[in-house]
Amino acid sequence: MQHAAISLVALVAVGALAAIICVQVVQDQALRRAEQNGASLARRVVAPMVTPAVEEGDTDALVALNTQVRYRMAGDMIQRIKVWSPNGLILYCDDPRQVGLTFPLDEDDLDALTSGGVDSDISDLDKSENVYDRGFGESLEVYAGVRDTSGNPILVETYFAANRLHADETALIRRIVPVVLAAVIVLGLLLVPLAFTLARRVSRYERERQSMIRLAVEASSAERRRVAGELHDGVIQDLAGVGYALSSIDSQLVTLGRANGERTAGERTTGERTASERATGERAAGERAAGERAAGDAELAPVEGMLTTLHTAQRLVHDDLLALRELTGLQYAADSPAVDPEAALRVVADHVAAEGTPVEMVVGPLPGLPPAHRAALIRIGREAMRNAAKHAPGSHVVLTLGVSGGNVVLTVVDDGPGFDPHNAVGPVEGHIGLALLADAAEGAGGRLDVRSRPSHGTTIRATIPLLNS
Repeated sequence: MQHAAISLVALVAVGALAAIICVQVVQDQALRRAEQNGASLARRVVAPMVTPAVEEGDTDALVALNTQVRYRMAGDMIQRIKVWSPNGLILYCDDPRQVGLTFPLDEDDLDALTSGGVDSDISDLDKSENVYDRGFGESLEVYAGVRDTSGNPILVETYFAANRLHADETALIRRIVPVVLAAVIVLGLLLVPLAFTLARRVSRYERERQSMIRLAVEASSAERRRVAGELHDGVIQDLAGVGYALSSIDSQLVTLGRANGERTAGERTTGERTASERATGERAAGERAAGERAAGDAELAPVEGMLTTLHTAQRLVHDDLLALRELTGLQYAADSPAVDPEAALRVVADHVAAEGTPVEMVVGPLPGLPPAHRAALIRIGREAMRNAAKHAPGSHVVLTLGVSGGNVVLTVVDDGPGFDPHNAVGPVEGHIGLALLADAAEGAGGRLDVRSRPSHGTTIRATIPLLNS
């Protein structure tokens, strides 16, 4: 229906424009025909009769010219004929009262006189030269430059009845405009089925595109849930098992260290007692006791190093386990219609604050967002806060989330040491920097802007349009 309405409006507009052009063409054609008639009359009838005797006012010569002119004016087309000299003198007029009068010629009329061309214009009844012609009303004046029998330039002015010209215009318009309009209408009617088919095809393609987008979103959501499930049931459980195993090894190493210490201490006591019983002060017994004590310390040193390494591994496994649990929880929750990006980000903010980096959150009202938008906002906000806590510990972080100009805008600002964004976005020495966050924003139809420089803090701004939701 919209396409039909637009097509109808376009058809009316094209038809009206075609009609206007046709009218203009007909008017120009009528004017050209009047100019041709005036020029032909001047060259074939008037000019051959304008002799030196006419210019001198000879009565017989004027009567002969007047006879020819009257014969040509027998119809109702031509109203008046005048013959002008270059200095503006009326040499002849079918109205004897105007013969011998002088009026200044217009510049266009002089150009036609000197060049032998043709000029036309609607009569100006207020001009002094038309004082005896006002009874005709509106007329079309045609000026034709010709030469008399002596070769001198003269100007022949012919008055054509405007109403007759308008009648001819109307007749031509009635014959041409309906044909043009009929052709436009037929063309429009022939295009309607094609346009209707194209409109239906475009509509079908749009529905298919929307369906494909929904399938892609659903597939992405299903894949995220599958990955979250596999991480939870596989990797996370394995890491938890590794953590328990490391704790068991830790206990065993502590027990082994204690046993070695007790055995070494017992040997030392025995050595000391033996030395005291042998009050002979034999020097060899004392040296043996010192050597046994050094050996005991050497046995304890590897155990202490292993304990240190083990504690580091336990801490790393524990931290990775917490990170994976948080990641799987957020990935799975992002597909839930009830998930609140503010609540998810506040959990991350509290965790970051507990590690020593305070976070201030300013969140405005948010509309309902699709899973892809929620996941992108949560992921970008989470990683931005974590990066601030990692690279700018102790700095003040401000997270703002709201709607601005038809977009959902997430901004994370910190007053840390800053960095060079050109070396952080994209693969750099095996690291992908902020490229994953940029991909997350682009995946939701938005963009990621990073502004930072050394010693001036960092601003990460994600803009996601609501129209794509």
